[in-house]
Amino acid sequence: MTPRCDPGFVKLHVPNLEEAIAFFQAVFDWSQGQVLDLPDFRQVAMSAPDNPFDVILRCWKDGQPREIGNGWGPLGVRTDDLDAVLDRMLERGSSVVREPTAAGKVRFAILRTPYGHDIELIQQGN
Repeated sequence: MTPRCDPGFVKLHVPNLEEAIAFFQAVFDWSQGQVLDLPDFRQVAMSAPDNPFDVILRCWKDGQPREIGNGWGPLGVRTDDLDAVLDRMLERGSSVVREPTAAGKVRFAILRTPYGHDIELIQQGN
């Protein structure tokens, strides 16, 4: 029997942990979970209600900037009100990478957070 292997988290490196926590709470209404504070870094798990998948925000204590690079895709966030979430992101310093677009019954948009991470908002249609 194959052991269970569910995706559990993704880590985003941020320059200011408290600002990033406030951003994800205000935009997505995610709550703060487990905190890990080690000599090199501090990280906080953020999650949506009743969802076991975490977005872990990590801030390195050495002050060195971290490069995001081009080897990863956007973090996908499902929503039932793309326009409202898009507005909240823009109000908090995000920029539009791709305007809201319809693809069949799905609408999506890609925004870049103030910390340089791309987030793809996805709204399923009827």
